[in-house]
Amino acid sequence: MSEIGTAERPLRLLLVEDNPGDARLLQEELREVGTTHFEVLHVERLAEAVRVVSQEGRVDAVLLDLSLPDGHGLGNIPPLLQAAPSVPLVVLTGTDDERLAVRAVHEGAQDYLVKGQVSGPLLVRALRYAIERKRVEEGLKREEAARRTAAFREQFLGILGHDLRNPLQAISGNASLLLRHGGLSEPQRKAINRISISADRMARMINDLLDFTRTRLGAGYVLERARMNLHEVLRQVVEELEVAHPRRQFELRLAGNGWGDWDADRIAQAASNLVGNAVQYSPEDTTVRVAVADADDGVRVEVHNWGLPIPPERLTSIFDPFVRAQDLRGARRNGLGLGLYITHEIVRAHGGLLGVSSSTEEGTCFWLNLPRQYVVTGLGG
Repeated sequence: MSEIGTAERPLRLLLVEDNPGDARLLQEELREVGTTHFEVLHVERLAEAVRVVSQEGRVDAVLLDLSLPDGHGLGNIPPLLQAAPSVPLVVLTGTDDERLAVRAVHEGAQDYLVKGQVSGPLLVRALRYAIERKRVEEGLKREEAARRTAAFREQFLGILGHDLRNPLQAISGNASLLLRHGGLSEPQRKAINRISISADRMARMINDLLDFTRTRLGAGYVLERARMNLHEVLRQVVEELEVAHPRRQFELRLAGNGWGDWDADRIAQAASNLVGNAVQYSPEDTTVRVAVADADDGVRVEVHNWGLPIPPERLTSIFDPFVRAQDLRGARRNGLGLGLYITHEIVRAHGGLLGVSSSTEEGTCFWLNLPRQYVVTGLGG
């Protein structure tokens, strides 16, 4: 995209001036500035100017006279800004009044020029300044709007997650009571079991939403560190997944020293996310391998599967929120796309690193390195 004001991309200026002599003089001044190319559209009435700027992309800047047949003074500014809020506006008047100039800027104009004192170079500088200043203003407005939208969305998700927990716990609790109750037919037991499984899945999704909002709102993870054995946590995670997926083969390799100061529940959550993903995105007749070994002053955990490789261009965004692995590898939709993001944040809160490698020849391997001792990161306690 070429810069405006060049031969390839002239600066499109709307001149709103009812005095033909003044309009002709201004256009001549602009023509004498050889460094900038202009495409000037001249109108004499405010209503016509509003119609022109309403056509998106028609003009880059407006040079506005404050004395027009259908409008006078600073009242000419609001209709133009309402019609095209992002188009910069420079006020042109015959009155050299500093107070009027300040009021014009407060009304939304980017600059103020006095007739009879305007030369070509001065006019060009004013127009370019107005365009650049408007760009900065619009950029700041977009950033602020995006920030407010994100904050509202994340606060809403947090409130929603908390309010959904109570009825969901009632569903899950009553389903468990019914399953323990005798006298149910087999179809009834299967139906209630499906209710219980769906409630558990919904609870995990709500917990993911709450974890996401906590990190996005700056609270981070409050870790409850204690002396723990990583080998035991990984053994429990794999055993639970073996029960949930009886047709799958798992290989657990435990080596080195598994002791360290970590949050056992959070580490189990991260490991469960990684091993669960490996199960979900690999063929049923392949083995999911989980391995842990000493690494420098900590431990290294690897979770490997033989699913379709993740495209190289997507590896850099794999840990972003709402990026689902099935979007990358064609598996069916399951979950909110927060599991890997949450895992990344848990590992980061422990002062560790999380990474991934993926290829057809080597398969896909998610790895994490955890320091054994407490590391201050500002993301966990």
